[in-house]
Amino acid sequence: MKFKSRVSLSLLSLLLYASLAMAADTQLGSVAPGAAPAPVNSGVKPAAETTSGNSAAPSPAVAEAPAPKPDTVTIRLNAPLLSPKFSSTPLAVVNDDIITFEDLKSAIGMIHSGMGTEQAAPKKNFADVLKRLVNVRLMVQEARNIGLDKDEQIKPAMDEFKKQLLRDTLLNEQVKDIAADEKDVARIARERSMEWRLKSLVVGQLSTVKAFEAEIKAGNPFDKVYDSFVSDGRGKKGGNVEEFIARDAIDPTMLVALEKLKVGDTGKPVAIEKGYVIYRVEEIRTKDDPKMVEQVRQELTSQRRVAALKKFNDSLVKKYVKMKKLYKTLDYENKKIPFEKLLKDNRVIAEIQGEKPLTVADFSDAVSAKFFHGVKRAIESKKVNKEKDAILEEILSGIVIDKEARLRRIDQTEEYHNKVKSKEDTLLFGQFMQKVVVPEVTITRDETKAYYTEHAKDFISPASYLLDAIAFYSPEKAEEAVNKLRTGTDFKWYKANAEGQDSISTRYEAFFEGNPVALDELPAKMKQALSGSAKGDYRPFVDGTIGYVLAVVDYQAPAPLPYETVEGVIREKVSYMKLNDNIESWSTKLRKASEVTVYADFTQQEKP
Repeated sequence: MKFKSRVSLSLLSLLLYASLAMAADTQLGSVAPGAAPAPVNSGVKPAAETTSGNSAAPSPAVAEAPAPKPDTVTIRLNAPLLSPKFSSTPLAVVNDDIITFEDLKSAIGMIHSGMGTEQAAPKKNFADVLKRLVNVRLMVQEARNIGLDKDEQIKPAMDEFKKQLLRDTLLNEQVKDIAADEKDVARIARERSMEWRLKSLVVGQLSTVKAFEAEIKAGNPFDKVYDSFVSDGRGKKGGNVEEFIARDAIDPTMLVALEKLKVGDTGKPVAIEKGYVIYRVEEIRTKDDPKMVEQVRQELTSQRRVAALKKFNDSLVKKYVKMKKLYKTLDYENKKIPFEKLLKDNRVIAEIQGEKPLTVADFSDAVSAKFFHGVKRAIESKKVNKEKDAILEEILSGIVIDKEARLRRIDQTEEYHNKVKSKEDTLLFGQFMQKVVVPEVTITRDETKAYYTEHAKDFISPASYLLDAIAFYSPEKAEEAVNKLRTGTDFKWYKANAEGQDSISTRYEAFFEGNPVALDELPAKMKQALSGSAKGDYRPFVDGTIGYVLAVVDYQAPAPLPYETVEGVIREKVSYMKLNDNIESWSTKLRKASEVTVYADFTQQEKP
């Protein structure tokens, strides 16, 4: 069957080796049509050929000749990497432990990533990935050989993993087909990506707002009234009328009003720190933002799945649990009943079909664990009774979900066993690294200093700025201020006396607190505004309707970092390098003592 796959790297070239008997006349002589050739090198003479009930004598030449040595036939298989039909195809065998396509996909992070056979696979050196898989298998096998699988840290971790895997598998099965309604996704994404272009006026007094509104009610056009208020100084332009403003840059109170307005509508005046903003909607647009759409899709899908899981959980509780009236009478804040007494109370509060009943003592123990800072303090603060229903729901959910998973035999599936083995292998590899490989790694100061010398260009301090700023109600005002400051006006005096100032956004306050700020820490637009600046420069910066003057108080160019400053980082780098070397050494040693067969041939792997 021909696959439709157009996946980059999808046709992964493999060599599958098989010892096949060759029915060549030159080796075995003639074979009658329809007759099966004798197995080669089997140690058994060919059976006599039977036709219509008559036995034919075997050829003396074949019977007496020694069995020929079989040829090895190499078959190259073009296998789509992401096709599930090849998931179990072996790529390598490590002491009878098979590494499959599925293992390779898992290693490169493509399982459960939503990728189909038509999509592009990630750019990876698959030969290196497979080599690492082989090395890991060798170390895991060695970990078992030296008894690390009996380590006391492994069993409890595996028990918890198996328990959680059962639950996750069952719950995932309930929601795997649940997705967001695409109509809702499109609608909400559109709303969240809306941008507005506004014509706004900033005024200082409420009386001025009322005067503006009165003229509008009298029938005067908005533009005419706007221009008159600007010209006589009663108001100031509130930003660039040609600039669109994203919703995340708009005051939440104003945003609520904006979302209800249409183009041409005038919004209700919005109070700001130093007056009011009067505005009209000039234009509304939405951006095509695939990331926003995907974010909304995930949010809505999550909401629907949570609701479905709640419904499923409630159905299991109803199916398996019978609550006793005793539960409702439990009062953990009753001072007449010591909590210690409840920890020994074996009365049943819930009967669970086929399971151990839940007693007051069991429940009280869970309550105690919930308030690990002290249940007595929680009782005194009257927090326990408020939380007891939630604690009960958590307990019962765990019990009934575990029960349902076992009844559905999830723990007997191949997928479950593969995941358990994979987890155990991961833990064993970690133990082998921690107890065998890592202890052999040692680092000297001479080595770290040598690394510092060889990689000096990697240890350079980033460029940094010491900044100050003035915010204005409009970008035009900020441009005007920049021009004045560049002609010699004192910055501190201007900041104290300039008119039309606004408050610096809380998003930017940290950049102007008198501490050096690395260039990479600045927002992209601010970095762009400061590009090429030096000490003493002034640059305009616009954020929505607010204009800023950025004052470069000081500038530090990139410079080499002292060894003492980066010694810790270098030790980590050198340690990582030596650790990899040690891993490679162990892998080589284990490989020599093992039987490793690699079937995959990546030399003709399709390139993306």
